[in-house]
Amino acid sequence: MLKAAIRNYLVRRRDEMYEKEELEKKNVYSSWYREHKKDLDRQLSETDHTDGDMLSSEVVRYSHLRSYILSGKQMPDIIIACDDNGTLTDYAETLIRDFFAANKGIGMVYGDEDRVGSQGILKDPWLKADWSPDTFLSTFYFGSVFAIRSSELALINPGLRKAEDIEARAKLAFDSREEADASKNDLDDTMKSWIYGKLCLKLAQAEGGFSRRHKNRFPIGHIPEILFHASRKPRAWDSDLIRDSLTGRFSSASAATRLISIIIPSKDNPEILGKCIHSIEKYTGNAPYEIIVVDNGSNEKNRAKVEKLLEAHNENGSARYIYKPMMFNFSKMCNMGAEEANGELLLFLNDDVEIARPGWMDYLSEKAKLPYVGAVGMKLLYPNSDMIQHAGVVNVHAGPIHKLQYCSNREEHYFGYNKGVRNVIAVTGACLMVRTELYFDAGCMDEDNFAVAFNDVDLCLKIFEKGYYNVVRNNMYLYHHESLSRGDDRKDLVKSKRLSIEQEHLLKLHPDLFVRDPFYHQYLVQDPAVTKFEIESDEVRLRNPFYTEVQQLTRPLPAKWEDPVLKLGVEFANSLDRWLCGPYAEDPVEAGKGYYLKGYSFVVGADNAVYDRFLLLKPLSGEGSIWKTEVENVYRADIAENLTDQIHDKLTGFRTVIRPDALPKGKYLVGMLAVDRTSRQRLVNWSDVELNIHG
Repeated sequence: MLKAAIRNYLVRRRDEMYEKEELEKKNVYSSWYREHKKDLDRQLSETDHTDGDMLSSEVVRYSHLRSYILSGKQMPDIIIACDDNGTLTDYAETLIRDFFAANKGIGMVYGDEDRVGSQGILKDPWLKADWSPDTFLSTFYFGSVFAIRSSELALINPGLRKAEDIEARAKLAFDSREEADASKNDLDDTMKSWIYGKLCLKLAQAEGGFSRRHKNRFPIGHIPEILFHASRKPRAWDSDLIRDSLTGRFSSASAATRLISIIIPSKDNPEILGKCIHSIEKYTGNAPYEIIVVDNGSNEKNRAKVEKLLEAHNENGSARYIYKPMMFNFSKMCNMGAEEANGELLLFLNDDVEIARPGWMDYLSEKAKLPYVGAVGMKLLYPNSDMIQHAGVVNVHAGPIHKLQYCSNREEHYFGYNKGVRNVIAVTGACLMVRTELYFDAGCMDEDNFAVAFNDVDLCLKIFEKGYYNVVRNNMYLYHHESLSRGDDRKDLVKSKRLSIEQEHLLKLHPDLFVRDPFYHQYLVQDPAVTKFEIESDEVRLRNPFYTEVQQLTRPLPAKWEDPVLKLGVEFANSLDRWLCGPYAEDPVEAGKGYYLKGYSFVVGADNAVYDRFLLLKPLSGEGSIWKTEVENVYRADIAENLTDQIHDKLTGFRTVIRPDALPKGKYLVGMLAVDRTSRQRLVNWSDVELNIHG
């Protein structure tokens, strides 16, 4: 009885400690911002602001902005416009003035924002992409704060009235009533439409925001810091507020004037191919198109079926069949189709894509035809579901991933990311449209380095590097029966190794774009396993790492401790330099800042609050003892969502940083030791992940 009572007491204490730690770490963003703000304050205190301080500025609320600009009064150098509901951060004006002082060729800039919740807790960070013209035409993502040089106003006429008209008494009275009404209530659509369409859109056009980037510089500025604390969760203004814009607005008549060559690589899939082609015919309207099927060696029976299929759909020679037996090389098949194409636009389409809605072709082509636009893709859903397969590719430190994969399309994710039109670094080749001349100018798909995977991403990166903007239309969707034709490479060891080699090629060819994706904020999570938009809680801590001590065990761990009930997933185990700077920004063998390990671990069917966890490192050479180090608990709601039989499962994440000289040179297998502090239970499990200590 006494032993049970003591254990119950210890369990209660551990549970209380765990719940307190969980509460502290639950609001990941608020904790991150506190640490980041300290770092930012330090940087600002060490910065020379002389040039920025020479610029005059004035803060104007949105409800007063139109009357202020049209008043005819003497303007400061910089006009900082912000929403009525909320406050600028204490460093916002400094960052804005410094930005304009350092970027004399840029006339407009915007920043990030969050909101102040109950008890002053910061939440809902809206961390934005760099200038994204097509996103702008889909939604006013400037949100609650932007700034302009007053000198740029000479480039436009921001309203129906002229400045001198304001001098009339009636006009002044009208503006006074308008300002008073606006300050009492939410901004009405007239006011929003003026700010969005009459001011910001026209300035963006005048600044070259809808042209190919010159020297790959963005014409509109973005300060990637929180500049505004809103009093409520921000919502982006809808694009319907834009009136009479000719830039990128949908036009079915314009979209139907160019021949589109649909190139479909396919082998031994006549039934799947047939469904794809039937859906194209069913849901394609006036857009003229031709179909080119490229086959790398179907058997004779399936070859005959494809020939019969295309013959039935061949009007005026608009369907062609290129049959050439060879090893599978997706890039080469696409290039062969492009060489035979007659269209002004090329559409690369997987044979396992199924069209679901009319107008899809027009939506692709009306963007792809624009001179500043590069590759255009579309949101893809898994069949018979609302689950997202593709809503745009982003580059994280580990390489390209599909953001929002496996998330429900019924929900609105991260300020409407899955609902509008977005500029992204890349789109998937399962559905990719591009102008023919641009495809060849970019060098086509790389047959040598990307025979199977990453050919689409490589093409998009080459197009982006030429100054064009890639687009994903998340306001329309297709169904994609992913990997029906070829299987899942990750489940085959040979294919998995080839996939890794092709990914390494991609990183080497485009190293600058793996330091930061311009359309994915640098403070958002870099973990490839996390497909939702979350703050990168590690980054600010890892810039000034807290090292954990590594201890060599004096005796072997008992074999009876090893138990698969202790689950372990190691998501990163490499040098901290590689994590922070990307794999090729510096020599990856360098480990000047030490080694970083992160992942998740939990005990199945148990109260995880009673366990302390220690990371284990076992020499693969078989020589020497096992090493042990402490880990920091990390809040991982994404892991807890998939667990059903655990108690206290929110702090399943872990991370640790060890010194560069903490271990002897060599390779180590990564494991975990869980110690029950309320009993004598000890659990050990090993991953298949290795840590290479370079020495």
